[in-house]
Formats: sequence, structure tokens, C-alpha cells
Amino acid sequence: MADPRVYPTDNRPAYHVDYSSDMSGEMPHGGGQTRYNYSSGSSGEMPRQPDPKPPKHHVVQIPKDQVFRTPPPQNARLQKIYAARAARKRNRNCFCFLRYLLSTILTIVLVVAIVAGVFFLFYKPKTPKYTLSSMTVKNFNVSAPNTLTFSPDFEATVTADNPNSKISIYYEDNSDITVSFKGVNLANGAWPKFHQPEKNVTELVVSVKGSGIRLSASLHDEILQNEKNGAVPLNLDMKVPVKIKAGAITTWTFNVLVSCDVTLDKLSAGSTIVDKSCSVKVHAFNKF
Repeated sequence: MADPRVYPTDNRPAYHVDYSSDMSGEMPHGGGQTRYNYSSGSSGEMPRQPDPKPPKHHVVQIPKDQVFRTPPPQNARLQKIYAARAARKRNRNCFCFLRYLLSTILTIVLVVAIVAGVFFLFYKPKTPKYTLSSMTVKNFNVSAPNTLTFSPDFEATVTADNPNSKISIYYEDNSDITVSFKGVNLANGAWPKFHQPEKNVTELVVSVKGSGIRLSASLHDEILQNEKNGAVPLNLDMKVPVKIKAGAITTWTFNVLVSCDVTLDKLSAGSTIVDKSCSVKVHAFNKF
């Protein structure tokens, strides 16, 4: 009969149990001592336990068209709450910035208004007056035959009146004076630079000259006809940069614009003014 026992064919150690008694070959009873003899091969090392089975992993694949396609209802509610909270925060920040900007502008306007009010109440500024006293013309003989090019020379006597008792005027460089006939520039000049004290009236002779001014035939004939009638209308325009000084305060440079409509009896030496009128404008924040 074949032996049913199966013996290991590898080199793994064999385990033996020795049931022996001190006195006899019987199986030990309760008072006996059982000894277990674990013997291995020649090395004497403890037998290795078999490696545990690796944990099982499960991979679930979801189609791309179903990923995050239908979020849970609570996520949608949370998203609305967060979006509304962010919108309120942005609106609050924008409102705070606008309120700060508006308050700053109002403060600046209030300070400027107070300073201007104190200045006007204390100094009582008045606009200076300018009057054209006389105007003479040279080198503008329109009666000369076959002549359409001229170099006229005008001399205008202008009276500048500063009526302020606490404000003086500084006339600066880069002024411009023009004499024109119906929009055609005939001559250019400059206002002299000087300081006009308080309550002062100064009379100035301003030279305005033109060079190589060519007139059209129709404009030449019109000037000639006006001269024959004893009334030649001209325009005298002055742009003068000025500063004013009130006590220890000196302002920035701003413009005084003087426009005079003057009518002469003729365009030659010894001409007289038939009619005149002048207007003054002050551009406090416009430089040219």
C-alpha cells in the first residue's frame, strides 16, 4: 500500500514534534510537559512566513461626457451663495472707492472756494482796462498802381489802467498783437514786458509790422473803396500773459485777451480814428 503522506520536495525546513515523557513512552497527561522541537536545516534560522497577499485595487472608469456634467444640487446652491457674496464684496469696494473719491473732490472744491472767497473779499480784484488812443499807418499805399504786396507798419497807442488798490500786474514775455482786415493778417507785434503797480495808468506805443503781405485783387479793391469812403475797418487783437501779485501771493501765468474794433479814415500817415471799441477777457487757466 502506498504511503499517503506527502513530503516536501524543496529545501524548506521540516518541523518535528517530540511527544516524550520523562518516565515512559506514553503520551503525557495533565501534569506532564510537552516539548516542541523545531528544527530547520543546517542554518538554524527561524522559518520565513509566507508573504501576505497584496491588497486588491479596483479601478472604476467613468465616461468623459458624464464627469461633472450634473453637479449635485447642494453644489449649485453653494456656488450661487459664493457668487452673490463675491458680487456684494466687489460692489462694496467700488462704493467705498467712489465715496472716497467724491469726498476728496468735494474737500478740494470746498478749500478752493474758501480761499477764493477770502481773496475776493479782502483784495476785491478788478479787471484792468485797455483803451486804444490812436493808430497811425505807414507803407500801406493801396492807391499805388499794380501793387498787391505790402509791408505795412502800424503804431498803436494803448492806455493800460490798473484800477486795483492792492493788486499789481506783471506783463510777461510771449505776447502777441495782430492787426487784420476781415480776417486777413496784416501785421504782428508784441506787448512790452513791464510791471504795473497798484492804481496805475500807463500809456504804451506798440509797433505792429507786416512783411510781404500779398492781397488778392478783390480784397485790394475793397480796401481801396473803404479808404475812398473814409472808413477802413480794422481789428486789433492782443494776447498778453500776465501774473498778478496780491501781498505776498503771486499767481501763475494766465492770459489777458484784448480785442479792439477800430475804424480809420485812411491807411496812411496822419490817419485818425473814426470809431473804436475794446473788450477784455481773462482766461485764468488757459496758456497759449
